[in-house]
Amino acid sequence: MLKKINDHRSNGAFEKVAESQPAASVVVRPEERPISQESMIEKVWSCIKDKDVGVIGLYGLGGVGKTTLLTQINNKFSTTPNDFDVIIWALVSKHSDVGKIQDRIGGNIGFSDAFWKSKSVDEKAVDIHGVL
Repeated sequence: MLKKINDHRSNGAFEKVAESQPAASVVVRPEERPISQESMIEKVWSCIKDKDVGVIGLYGLGGVGKTTLLTQINNKFSTTPNDFDVIIWALVSKHSDVGKIQDRIGGNIGFSDAFWKSKSVDEKAVDIHGVL
């Protein structure tokens, strides 16, 4: 057996013996743990698991905990079995640039080269929709 291994080693080309590790399906974000949000976390999580719910809207005044809630939901994906291949965190504020948001989303699903960045907003929308 050792002779076979030595033969393989002497005849082989081993410049690359392993592929790069794939990107994590969820990027865990630092979070705070307010106790009062546990019921809201469970409410949002049940909507995510419900196959009939297509969009979940979270709204409220600044400082009420929307980002904290989403951070906790995002991190829950890393510890709870789910049917999603990838979770994408896309920050959208009142004065956001659609192209920049698309670039962030595109980067998470493998579109990040110069050709992608030269596409129009409409072309990027079609590409993103096609993948998702």
